Order: sequence, then structure tokens, then C-alpha cells
Amino acid sequence: MKLSEAKSNELVKVVGFEKGCDEFACKLESMGFRKGDTVKVLNKSFFGPIQVEVNGVKLALCRGQAKKIEVKKIKEHR
Repeated sequence: MKLSEAKSNELVKVVGFEKGCDEFACKLESMGFRKGDTVKVLNKSFFGPIQVEVNGVKLALCRGQAKKIEVKKIKEHR
């Protein structure tokens, strides 16, 4: 599934990035967002950015960016 499909308070694992997004993947890696990392979706409202936390760093990604990140659901975090 795509990160854009994850729900608030869900924990997901980064599986990979959409093909053809090498520059985007490099940018995320420079911020500490890598394949295999666990990501907590902090806030995902109906509109606006998706707020996530990865490796202790909080990031806001636009939905277009989140659609390029392939993830696997781990569990819901309450």
C-alpha cells in the first residue's frame, strides 16, 4: 500500500519508493527516511499534508509525495 493510504496512528514499514523517483528517494534519505524504517503516521486529515515520525524526526509530506512511498502495515498504535 502507499503511505497516502495509511491511517492516523498507524505504524508502517517503508518497503520502497516508486520507480523513477530517484531524486525524491535521495531527498528523503538525506532526512533520515529510508527503506526498512518504521514510520508512525501522526496526523492525516482529509486535506493538507500527512504528518509522520520516522527515527525521531517529524516530517510533513504532501499527498503526492506520500503516494510515491510504498509501505507495509505493521499495526495500529493507540
